[in-house]
Amino acid sequence: MNRRRVTGAVAGALLAGLGLSALMMAGEKKTGKPSELADLERRAADRLGRDTPPADRLPDVGEQTLTQGGHLLLSAIAGASYAAATDEEAAIISSGILFGLAFYGLAHWLAGPLLGVKEPEWRSGGRTIAMHAVNHIAFGLATAAGAAIASTSGSPRS
Repeated sequence: MNRRRVTGAVAGALLAGLGLSALMMAGEKKTGKPSELADLERRAADRLGRDTPPADRLPDVGEQTLTQGGHLLLSAIAGASYAAATDEEAAIISSGILFGLAFYGLAHWLAGPLLGVKEPEWRSGGRTIAMHAVNHIAFGLATAAGAAIASTSGSPRS
């Protein structure tokens, strides 16, 4: 496996993960309500028998660090997974979209509900499903672009 490509995929995934984390944290400040990611972290902590803050309280610095750190760790793992699952000839757009949708399906439609930390995605409204799909497509495209840019000396393939 090409180390530069793996590094690029992880970097692209981390960049996208940071962007999505920033959007969620900005949403918390705007609405005064914890983000979906904070809710997910709290449900996971509760399932592990850990004390959690009241559902309507915004995360403090420690909780935000744990929540966003976990999100970025998952982003890095996903980036490495992209590099392992695709070859160097993979087109950025098609592989990025497919990867983003596959990751979305795995996280929101399977793993989250099966682990009991997220309501099944099919119970969400159409706007929520569309927003999650678009966010994960953007994540997949950033991951694919990072891999392509790092592994080629010329311009990336589209």
